[in-house]
Amino acid sequence: MTAKTPAEHIINELGGLTKTARLLSTDDRRVPVSTVQGWKDRGKIPQEYWIPIIDAARSVGKAIDLSEFLAVPEQAA
Repeated sequence: MTAKTPAEHIINELGGLTKTARLLSTDDRRVPVSTVQGWKDRGKIPQEYWIPIIDAARSVGKAIDLSEFLAVPEQAA
């Protein structure tokens, strides 16, 4: 069993690829599902999205902390 990357964990917390993209999209800026898929594939989310993700999570009653974007694999600890 492979450990989830920080991106996978956060995307799952927000309800998946499509829900994450919808939560981050605004009238001024659309976030495509393919962008979120890219984060999942690479295992990390660009810093420019961290605060918007935290705010989006809060808006749906979820708590995501900055430390979750920087998770260190257990074997490295």
